[in-house]
Amino acid sequence: CIECHGAGRVVEERTRIVEIPPGIHHGQRIRLSGEGHAGIVGGRAGDAYVEVRIRPDERFVREGDDIYTTVDLTFTQAALGATLSIPTLDGEEDLDLPAGTQPGEIVVLRGRGMPVLQGFGRGDQRILVNVVVPRRLNDEQRRLLREFDAHTDEHTYGKSEGLFGKLKSAFR
Repeated sequence: CIECHGAGRVVEERTRIVEIPPGIHHGQRIRLSGEGHAGIVGGRAGDAYVEVRIRPDERFVREGDDIYTTVDLTFTQAALGATLSIPTLDGEEDLDLPAGTQPGEIVVLRGRGMPVLQGFGRGDQRILVNVVVPRRLNDEQRRLLREFDAHTDEHTYGKSEGLFGKLKSAFR
């Protein structure tokens, strides 16, 4: 045969639609049985493999089935409490942060992470609170902050849970 030179097979390119399962991880491979090169002397065709590469997202960082994101609060929002719109995998959602929210605090939204691959349920979404401190204050703002500081004591700030307390709360 002029086309196959007696090998009984020819090289051709084919396009296939591949279903990517929810929750798949970067670097995992999907096997397409019988979609590889044709077998020798009429044998069974080999398998083709598709390696999955997940493009990073600017809003989320993935770790296993959990996703992480940050939210910025002004120090007045942290002190007084606030309701903020945060990104989730299901779209924007309002998050109520109580008065006295501390920098580095982690808020966990259970079951809002990535779907579990070949299983049931979803991971968690963990939101790291970042308190933004103003860099440029005018004279009136400085005066008001000094006045506030003059009216505070250790009771105003309460006791900090410390580094280990924050780490423990990250895994709850």
